[in-house]
Amino acid sequence: MSDSNSLFVFDEEREEDSSTIKKIKVLTVEDDLNYQHALTNSLKEMRPDDNCEIEVLTANSVSQAALVLSLHPDIALTFIDVVMEDDDSGLRLVSTIREVIGNADMRIVLLTGQPGFAPEQQIMKTLDIDEYWNKSDVSAEKLQSIVTSNLRTWKYISQISSARKGLQLVLDASRSINSKHDMRSFSKAVLEEISNILNVTEGGGIMCSTQNDGEIIRARISTANGCFDGYEGKLIDDRVLLPQIYSDFERALDEKRHIFSEHHTVFYFCNKEIAGESYITIVQSDNEISEQNEYLLKVFSENVSTGFSNIALLNKLTELAYTDVSLNMHNRNWLTREIKNMNLHEQYQTRLLVFEVEQFEEKAFSFGHDFCQKLLREVYKNLMTIFDGYSARIAIINNSSFGLLINANFDITDGMIASLIRQKCIITSVKQYADLRILDLALSSVLNIVPEKIISIAESSLSDSHNASLKYIKHTQEKTEALTNRYSLMARLRRVIGASTLQVALQPKMDLATLTPVGFEALARWQLEDGSFVSPEIFIELAETAGLISELDSVIFDKIISTIHKLSDIGVNLPIAFNASAFDLVDPDYCKKILHKLKDANIPPEMLELEITETQAISNYDLIRESLDKFMALGIKVSIDDFGTGYSSISHITEIPANILKIDRCFLTDIERNANNQYILEMIVNLAKRFDFSIIVEGVETLEQCEWVKKIGCDVAQGYYFSKPLFFDDLTTWLKQYGKV
Repeated sequence: MSDSNSLFVFDEEREEDSSTIKKIKVLTVEDDLNYQHALTNSLKEMRPDDNCEIEVLTANSVSQAALVLSLHPDIALTFIDVVMEDDDSGLRLVSTIREVIGNADMRIVLLTGQPGFAPEQQIMKTLDIDEYWNKSDVSAEKLQSIVTSNLRTWKYISQISSARKGLQLVLDASRSINSKHDMRSFSKAVLEEISNILNVTEGGGIMCSTQNDGEIIRARISTANGCFDGYEGKLIDDRVLLPQIYSDFERALDEKRHIFSEHHTVFYFCNKEIAGESYITIVQSDNEISEQNEYLLKVFSENVSTGFSNIALLNKLTELAYTDVSLNMHNRNWLTREIKNMNLHEQYQTRLLVFEVEQFEEKAFSFGHDFCQKLLREVYKNLMTIFDGYSARIAIINNSSFGLLINANFDITDGMIASLIRQKCIITSVKQYADLRILDLALSSVLNIVPEKIISIAESSLSDSHNASLKYIKHTQEKTEALTNRYSLMARLRRVIGASTLQVALQPKMDLATLTPVGFEALARWQLEDGSFVSPEIFIELAETAGLISELDSVIFDKIISTIHKLSDIGVNLPIAFNASAFDLVDPDYCKKILHKLKDANIPPEMLELEITETQAISNYDLIRESLDKFMALGIKVSIDDFGTGYSSISHITEIPANILKIDRCFLTDIERNANNQYILEMIVNLAKRFDFSIIVEGVETLEQCEWVKKIGCDVAQGYYFSKPLFFDDLTTWLKQYGKV
């Protein structure tokens, strides 16, 4: 046809370079072959713009169309006949494109030869189509208009969709690299994600860090993939990279910026302020790098730059976490990590040596902090020299000790021990000596124990009073079990104190003149689930070590108040002595707390007696005197327990605010025949009476002892001869023999 309303248009052939022309795909789905032929010829002659031409695809049924659509997901525009195999074939195809395939970018134009069958207004409302035309109304000019407008719309929508997908790709890539916290995995992830953005299949990438070699800057490859596999560890030069890529690499270094080229990119990341070096990433692509991909890479590079900074900062923080900054050596955290990273075989093959500088606190007080820091550096250097060549790993684990990991088969000779326990150090040109104590612990003796606790076990074993005089201590499996049980017991003690499940037993105090009870001493008791008891010496010492002694004392005091009420209910009104630790007595509010509890319980102060050990009274005298004066002012008697076993007793006896002296049980040992104990006991009693103290003797276990202490003038005694400590029910039975109940 030659008129303007004709669908057929013939034009002169044009010759152009096909390599620069982009093809846009248009599909016609039509069962009228004549109409489709005419439509196809017209479409082939159209040029949407100078750089594009239309590639026409055809289908004559819905099934053929489905095949074409699956093979060509990038179709821009589709003309669909409404009525084909079935009356609604075209309509169903539209639903398939939009809802099943999920292609929202493709432009769809419906064509019909029977406009009454599928009314335009209804179709436009119910189906996601772009135009709806009667075939008879589509002229050549109209077809040109339809194609031009829809392809222009498709181009804009495709660009937006592509940008959205690209940004999502960048977002996913950024999430991927930001989950990496070490340089190797981070750089590997960066190369992989850049390759994903560029859709690289046959290219590859490398990551390298710069090094200053005099005035020459060198870059060594740390990570590589794709066509660069096997290049790790090599320096970059023109033998590694193609000439153009190497030239751009040098430009990036010189100009300190990214370089984008048609088939490769060079990224420059400056990180000198934090890590002292810069990083270069090079990716070679087998696909042309489009303008859009270049933009996406620039966006992604900002995340990469931030990632390099974050890892550098993390490395700095890690360095600080595992380094003693003031001494510039590995610290306890580092040693813990070294043990944690060992497998079972490595633990069997390793020993931990702990070296403690003796009298370190005294040296710090006498000579100052700087002197001690220099001393520690000298000891560290000596240890490194002695163990040089044995693959030893050393760290400072507290302010006066070093921990050293070495092979389990290493033989520490007597000569080496001698050189270790007394080391010569030169400090400010003056010869000094550092005395060390050594603990030798095989990691095989502490299997299944967390590294933090292994080091603590070593320190505890070294500080054990039983080992105090030893310079070289060999830790054993038995010691591990004992210390582990101790830790476990300490945790259980914490729970029972919190639950207030400790018990109180009362041991009667007997008037030696009448042999009747005149009071009781409250003693803490801890009964385990199996019915056995933990020795008070053990759990009270544990409570002091764990900082729980004040809580323990508070629980026991509350039990004592309850017991006083229960005794009063059965007609027994005798005072009960309670123990207070030095930690309690140096608390200026301790006396107020006791008085408050007494008022709340409506108990007169005279029903209580405070006991403290002689060692507490003397060693903390200046701190606790004021507290003792307050208790005595309230009417609470104060008793000095274990008198005669402390130090400077005679010189302080007149100054201690107390009413009663309790003579320790050790003086009753073999008292009938031991003249020395007899003399000491008589002297203490005479001294106490001279200064108007009442006397209580502990540990009376026989009739002979009872008669002897009565003869020399003691007032009150307690011990197994009269009664062991009793719980309340047993106590009430015992009291019946004295008519107290």
